[in-house]
Amino acid sequence: MISVGSSIPPAPESLWVERDNNTVSLPSSGKYIIVGVPGAFTPPCSSQVPGYIENYDKLKEKGISAAYVVAVNDIFVVNAWKEKLANDSGVQFLSDSRGMIITQISSNNRYSILIPHIRGAGEFTNSVGLGFDASGLLGNTRSKRYVAIVEDGKVVNLQVEDEAPNITVTHVDKVLGSL
Repeated sequence: MISVGSSIPPAPESLWVERDNNTVSLPSSGKYIIVGVPGAFTPPCSSQVPGYIENYDKLKEKGISAAYVVAVNDIFVVNAWKEKLANDSGVQFLSDSRGMIITQISSNNRYSILIPHIRGAGEFTNSVGLGFDASGLLGNTRSKRYVAIVEDGKVVNLQVEDEAPNITVTHVDKVLGSL
């Protein structure tokens, strides 16, 4: 799992913004925020994210150059959610819907058998180590609820909720207070 001081991994080709196959590039310099959410249209996510939209100018005043909401949903769901919440917002909504993991099923001194398969949480969520098993409610692995403040490619502040429905340490007021 990422932690304070960790580098943010490069965005995988499957981290999309606005349309399919439109890969986002996360900045390598400057200060930005990533808000990771379990799923678009869920009640907790739909009550948390509007705070970031409404306070986008305040975030910018505090030195944040960009804000990204990362949801483990397909691009069409993410776009519909953005349209419902604030289509003209400066906050960028990212779809992190693909995840590939490799399972080694056998090995000897010369060969290994590796089986690739899809896992629910997206590649970006997997790469930052913030997925959790939400199969009981949301059908697959999803992102934990977190906020990462990133400066020059390094995490300078990371808040992760203990339980996915909670919005305490990731509430926009807490984040604004920490900037």
